[in-house]
Amino acid sequence: MIHRFLLLLLAGLLCSTPAALAQRKTAPVPKLAPSFFSTYTYLTYSILDKATSPTPMAAKGVGGTLTLRPDGTFQKALTLAGNGGTMHFDQSGRFAFTADRITLSYTDKKGQPRTDEGTFRLANGLLTLTMQGFPAGNLSIYTLRAE
Repeated sequence: MIHRFLLLLLAGLLCSTPAALAQRKTAPVPKLAPSFFSTYTYLTYSILDKATSPTPMAAKGVGGTLTLRPDGTFQKALTLAGNGGTMHFDQSGRFAFTADRITLSYTDKKGQPRTDEGTFRLANGLLTLTMQGFPAGNLSIYTLRAE
């Protein structure tokens, strides 16, 4: 009886060796480079209003930050010059991404849930977000630099 127990224990240990574990097939876990999760500084913001022009219109006085955290939360503090002063667009919420698509979900100033959708590209520390605008077909294009 003890021999049988020892034999089973030995077999179990052999099956869990690193070589045996390496042979097991596991699905790869997709990961983004750690640099994706960072605080970014807004450099530019443009609006493409297709009813007005085929060329994006640059906003003036762009500033602020966007923080994307590994836990899927974000903090946005965007400022723009306008109306004789500085306009603030502060949001916090959750983001999700798949391939090159990103969604930002948050509660607006009226307490209503909102989700912005678009694409992202990260290259050489520059993050470009191209978000769907209103009305449908228009775009908001942000360029940010990792701090």
